[in-house]
Amino acid sequence: MPSLLLLFTAALLSSWAQLLTDANSWWSLAMNPVQRPEMFIIGAQPVCSQLPGLSPGQRKLCQLYQEHMAYIGEGAKTGIKECQYQFRQRRWNCSTVDNTSVFGRVMQIGSRETAFTYAVSAAGVVNAISRACREGELSTCGCSRTARPKDLPRDWLWGGCGDNVEYGYRFAKEFVDAREREKNFAKGSEEQGRVLMNLQNNEAGRRVRRTSTLPSPHTAGQLAHPGLSQELWPGHEGSVHSSNRGGPYRC
Repeated sequence: MPSLLLLFTAALLSSWAQLLTDANSWWSLAMNPVQRPEMFIIGAQPVCSQLPGLSPGQRKLCQLYQEHMAYIGEGAKTGIKECQYQFRQRRWNCSTVDNTSVFGRVMQIGSRETAFTYAVSAAGVVNAISRACREGELSTCGCSRTARPKDLPRDWLWGGCGDNVEYGYRFAKEFVDAREREKNFAKGSEEQGRVLMNLQNNEAGRRVRRTSTLPSPHTAGQLAHPGLSQELWPGHEGSVHSSNRGGPYRC
């Protein structure tokens, strides 16, 4: 009997530890400002080991791309603000809690709110990284080199420095999806279905940001007519909506 009780206790503790691990999220980077590399103190503990909410794969990417982390935090913050704006008149209005899960237990439910949150936060990372490339803040990327669109009117100029959307998309895919891809659940299980749902919603958000480049006033950009540039639209007009057909998706 004692051995049976011991086995039950061990299983319970293991399940609780898994729940705590799953509850952690990289979204917590939005709640805790990340120091930029030039602010690191010589001899201090490596920044990646201090950041809460990262999965093992995300922590490895952090070690390789430390200068990106501050912008991932900015992207997460943008996603949270956009979520709060879109749900401002709903019963659940994207309110945050004071722990590394950011949104609390509501994210454990396969709902449209969860689907939207995953999508809009992924879009926020694409936006922040793409803009950081344009502004010369990252050593691994620069201005966009996108070719002139064939349907662009002849009297519109094409040149300058635009948001590097392709780099932002690729990096966001690698970083944001890392947590889900590390999970190994039985094929056809409910847990695997949730992983696939999260990955699909991440992709829906990235694709919206990848395609929502609109002309907007800017001094040095890729699209000019004259004085206009191509950059990612930062406001609500280019956002993901949970009611859109084709995504985000929920269980």
